[in-house]
Amino acid sequence: MQETKTQADRNSRELLAELIAGRPEAADRIFTRYAARLLPLIRKQISLKLQGRIDAEDITQSAMGSFFHRASNDQFVLERSGDLWRLLAAISLNKLRRRVAWHSAAKRSIKREEPTLPASNEAIPSHEDAIAALEIAEGIFRELSADEQTVLRLTLSGDTPEEIAREMSKSPRTVRRWLQAVRDAFEHQVDMRHLPKAEARATLSWEDYLLKQHVGSGGFGKVYRAIEKRRNRTVAIKALHKRHQKDPFAVEYFIQESTLLAKIHHPCVVGVHGLGQYPGGGYFLVLDWVEGEDLQKLIDRQPLNVAEALRVIRQVAVGIEAVHEANIVHGDLKPGNVLVSRCGAVHVTDFGFAALRSDPPSKRLPRGGTVAYLAPEQLQDSAIDNTLDIYGLGGLLYALLTGQPPRVGSPSEILNQLENKQPPLRPSVAKPELSISPELEALILRCLDPDPARRFSDVSAFLNAVKRINC
Repeated sequence: MQETKTQADRNSRELLAELIAGRPEAADRIFTRYAARLLPLIRKQISLKLQGRIDAEDITQSAMGSFFHRASNDQFVLERSGDLWRLLAAISLNKLRRRVAWHSAAKRSIKREEPTLPASNEAIPSHEDAIAALEIAEGIFRELSADEQTVLRLTLSGDTPEEIAREMSKSPRTVRRWLQAVRDAFEHQVDMRHLPKAEARATLSWEDYLLKQHVGSGGFGKVYRAIEKRRNRTVAIKALHKRHQKDPFAVEYFIQESTLLAKIHHPCVVGVHGLGQYPGGGYFLVLDWVEGEDLQKLIDRQPLNVAEALRVIRQVAVGIEAVHEANIVHGDLKPGNVLVSRCGAVHVTDFGFAALRSDPPSKRLPRGGTVAYLAPEQLQDSAIDNTLDIYGLGGLLYALLTGQPPRVGSPSEILNQLENKQPPLRPSVAKPELSISPELEALILRCLDPDPARRFSDVSAFLNAVKRINC
């Protein structure tokens, strides 16, 4: 049953308080509750002449985006329960007035004649290509910081950098910097789509597998639990997202993961069965199935105690030692990339950002990884070595004990820390209630030293130091 207007308004102050407190479900409830009421209000205010130029839904989306941004900065106080509706209506109507003024000014400043557009020789994109392009754009948008998303929305709504700066209480210079970051993100994706296509040997047939359950998604692909029909065994199938299946950059990463995993054979590393290709052309990987969960889900419930964290990190380190013996650097160690079986066995997975240690920078794919777990050297086109994964082991141990990554903040804030080679907070500062020995904290901070030369030189040295820690 839908809420009545009286019910909706009665707790609007509580909703705003929850939003300011950072509860994401409050944003969903506010949007669901008020967007449908704002649309007809905006439509009624748009003249017939401008109905073809101004989209009421765009105005509503922009207004809601502005409201959420300003609310997150605690700029609103409601004195009465119904004031949230009045506030949203005022923001929306103000957006509309500015859009109308913009169109009116544009009409006065251009010639009356319509320009003759040159005929295009390019083929009209197919429905599938259009969907893929939209998914790529949505993927880029999700990777932007909250501030960059807000700037993009307001820019597409017709706001100038100066207007955006006033609305966001930022300097125009800061807004222009965010706009440049948005442009760079889209231009990077365009550049990547012109990389030469990778050659792959897809030896597995899609018909040999039966998908049973979708179990997770990442930046490039989805993972399914499946049955290999011939052997009647459970396997994991990792498939590229539709939006990436024609992207040479993503395909190259995917094929590289298959190639590198085939070089590693160790019980603490998820094994690969091979690479396959759909009848339609997309690639998929077949991997060992691990009945369990990743470490991120585990620590989301509760960080580990010291003894359990050390047990897990020892197994991860042993797996990484085997990876290094194959002349490979993982490059993206984090809780989400480590699986724990129901019997407690640990398995390192997701080698999408791995690289051969012998590859010169010019031959490697562009660096990737999760920002909160990045090492400073991953921002540079310099040679990589095993100390990159030593940093990853330190970041993983940090997260197991504190429940959070070694660096927190917006992506731009974290990148600034990395560029300036700032050390992360001590675990005991990040989580004051954490009971941790000075020796263990020193070990973690040595792994996370911004200077690779100051870290443990290899996994063996790291494991020896771990053995000396008293729980």
